[in-house]
Amino acid sequence: MLNSNMIDRGLRKVARESSLLQSSLSYHWRVFQKSKKLPPLSATNQCIVDALRKEGAFITSLEALSLPLTEKLLEGAKLILANNPKAPAFETQYVYHVDSAKIIENSEIFLWGLQDRLLDIAENYLGVPVAYRGPLFQKDFANEQQVLTRLWHKDPEDHRLLKIAVYLNDVNAENGPFEYIPKHFNSKLSSLKGKLLFSDAEVAKHLDPSNWVSCTGVAGTVVFFDSHHVFHRGKMPVKSHRDAIFFNYHSRKPIKVFSDHWNAPFSPEELLVLSKAISPRQKECVFWWEKGAKSFQPKLMAR
Repeated sequence: MLNSNMIDRGLRKVARESSLLQSSLSYHWRVFQKSKKLPPLSATNQCIVDALRKEGAFITSLEALSLPLTEKLLEGAKLILANNPKAPAFETQYVYHVDSAKIIENSEIFLWGLQDRLLDIAENYLGVPVAYRGPLFQKDFANEQQVLTRLWHKDPEDHRLLKIAVYLNDVNAENGPFEYIPKHFNSKLSSLKGKLLFSDAEVAKHLDPSNWVSCTGVAGTVVFFDSHHVFHRGKMPVKSHRDAIFFNYHSRKPIKVFSDHWNAPFSPEELLVLSKAISPRQKECVFWWEKGAKSFQPKLMAR
């Protein structure tokens, strides 16, 4: 005989699946509406989009991308790195995030991710108008904390996500390379569900580690990846730290957002400061939640 708890769980499951289906249908309709209005791409940019669709990731470099604001990006990053902590503030701290005030002082870091070429790539891959969440500038410490983003996971916030990782120091197998599992292996990992994070042992039961891709490279290495469609993690550094910036993009109607990420890492007031001299297109990407008199509010999700 069914008890009330079982009925409640069943109803919640039906409600979640119904909400996800509704969101999926809405997303695919928006993709269809936008399909004839996507910005044109160069052959090089099309290669990046094609790799994201097929593999889930694309590895290149700042030098190969040759974007106008790269020199300013590196100058600002160098100033910030000089004052970053060399060691964790407490035993369990595994990562340090640069605060928004330092990014505002070096606004080229924020503006680098808003360049039209990157927005064109993001819009073509996402298939819908782009929301730009800005950069997350972080140092990953080598202190044996196998936790959170160092475990295998997929990000659940939207139907497609685009992140661009930029290494600021040389990254080898021992200082925390970004790692991912190519998209075509997803069917082998389909039973990994019911929670957000998975250990090496749990993933290895379904897929041999020889198929995991480790993105090593010198400072200036760039990784484009879809954090929703591929299992990924930042490998735990064991010898030395890793410095990197992650630029984040999704649709303007995401499925849900982690409660500690909503309006992060910048407040609306800080975004106004950062956006004083940008184009109308860029402003739409920055202030993506605004729709006339109404504001979009996604479902907030606790960790």
